[in-house]
Amino acid sequence: MFENFWFKAVPSFFTTKVLRTLSLSCAVVALYTYGVLYFEYSVLHIDFKPSPTIFSLLGLVLGLLLVFRTNTAYDRWWEGRRILGSLTNNSRSFAIKLNAYLAEDDIENRTFFAQMISNYGLAVKEHLRQGVKFEQLELDHRYLEILKKSDHVPNRIATIICTKITELYRKGLITNEEFLVSDKNLESFTDVVGACERIKNSPIPKSYTIHLKKFLFLYMLMLPFGIIHDLQYWSILVMIVIFYAFAGLEVIGEEIEDPFGKDINDLPTDAISKNIRLNVHEVLLGS
Repeated sequence: MFENFWFKAVPSFFTTKVLRTLSLSCAVVALYTYGVLYFEYSVLHIDFKPSPTIFSLLGLVLGLLLVFRTNTAYDRWWEGRRILGSLTNNSRSFAIKLNAYLAEDDIENRTFFAQMISNYGLAVKEHLRQGVKFEQLELDHRYLEILKKSDHVPNRIATIICTKITELYRKGLITNEEFLVSDKNLESFTDVVGACERIKNSPIPKSYTIHLKKFLFLYMLMLPFGIIHDLQYWSILVMIVIFYAFAGLEVIGEEIEDPFGKDINDLPTDAISKNIRLNVHEVLLGS
């Protein structure tokens, strides 16, 4: 099983986003290393070999910077996954409570809540991307026009749900206790979208990212002088591997720091929103 996993992973190595992103840079690193070799041995005829301690210390510092970068990006990814997990649980909980509150033959209200709770998850997903796609939502013409005029569609959907809950309470279809319990679920919806917006709108400071890239560039600029004397032309391959390892971590960090997009390593928001729809419809409508 272990061997099969590694053999299956080998073909995907050549199609990964990291390799596609860094392929040109790896070629530049190879050419630069070859240039250093050629000019030092064939043109300048010098024997310049810096102390290995310099590269060990610089490599240690670079490693610490990359660890911080990767851990920070992963923390954002994992927090986003926890938040979307709470949205799934709150949607199920809300549907289960409404299923108990509403009469079995109250198809109109059951359908309304099944659609609107599902719509909220779908709206949050697209709100965190490029904007809500209304064709994905289950809406009649009246609500569609209302949402199209809204700047914040998830908030508008939550408002519509809140208005409906209040209407049911005033009609006596749900009790005061049931109304208050439902209000907590609606509040949790707002907490979810707010937390997701905090992650999306607060990226890692650009100054840190730029500093890391500059340090990596300088390290790769100096490193050939420390290894070409021992490795000769093998240093070209070694430089490519080292650059791919270090720069690959930076690329992965950039990708997962915004976990709500459509990249291969981003959160499965499409699957999560579809799962919410299936669960809510099953609870409230039995389908």
